[in-house]
Amino acid sequence: MTRHLEFPCGIPAFETQKRFRLIEKLPLLFLESETNPELSFLVLPVTLIDPDYRLALSAEDRETIGAGDESRLLCLAIITAVDDSPPTANLLAPVVANLDIGRAVQAVRSDSVYSHKHPLLPEGASCL
Repeated sequence: MTRHLEFPCGIPAFETQKRFRLIEKLPLLFLESETNPELSFLVLPVTLIDPDYRLALSAEDRETIGAGDESRLLCLAIITAVDDSPPTANLLAPVVANLDIGRAVQAVRSDSVYSHKHPLLPEGASCL
């Protein structure tokens, strides 16, 4: 399944990239730029990483994506995998999408409840 998402403000560090495809290749999800297919992010629903995750959207982000009912939003963490390091998830700034209208933002939290390098593996575990 593929969904098209508009990021009216772009994504931090990629502000000129406004149109993305959310591509489902089970069990993984990818967020791929429509104008630069080499720009692609591995993403996972935040609830798979932290079932108790609490979303915090600014008033500006709510307005940008037309967020009314939070139960209708998809909240995704961007996954980072660097050589010789365990993968991490950015829970500090999740991608939040209103799938009803196809608009999304990377919602940077104003608090420090979560980390931008949340470990995906238990401490001491290694990647094969």
